[in-house]
Amino acid sequence: MPSKSLAALREMVGESRLTVVDLAVEAGKVEEFARAVKDDNPAHRSEEAAREQGYRAVPAPLTFVRTADFDRYRPEGFDPPCGFDLGFPDEHRIHGEQEYEYERPLYVGDVLQGTTTLTDVYQREGDRGGTMTFAEHETVFRDQDDETVLAARHTSIETEGAIVEEP
Repeated sequence: MPSKSLAALREMVGESRLTVVDLAVEAGKVEEFARAVKDDNPAHRSEEAAREQGYRAVPAPLTFVRTADFDRYRPEGFDPPCGFDLGFPDEHRIHGEQEYEYERPLYVGDVLQGTTTLTDVYQREGDRGGTMTFAEHETVFRDQDDETVLAARHTSIETEGAIVEEP
């Protein structure tokens, strides 16, 4: 169980925090990321190819924004892993669902700031017994012109017992 009660966690729902600072989308990093995720679309490597595909600049792969999890993009005093002290011990926390909703492509040259809101907290019984606590977050990423580029949503799950690999 988390070190905070469900009631205390629910009181945090609706709170927002700056969680990503100055995530610069750089050409070399976009190319490296595309290679790492085995995305061979030439638009991620060439302005010419990007324009031929209808982009205004080199687009980043859809999951590039996950690089925002690196410490270099976190504000001073940031409390990992999501900016909220949920009381979920590391050995009991697992990553649940993840989704992205784009307003427009993420382009080389963009510099993003991200604000995360705790959107819901609830509990349910697990299939293997024990209560699981779910915390849903939404991070809205805005560019250098203060325009919304995308919203990333994810669910953190805290299990009642430590997560153990089954043989």
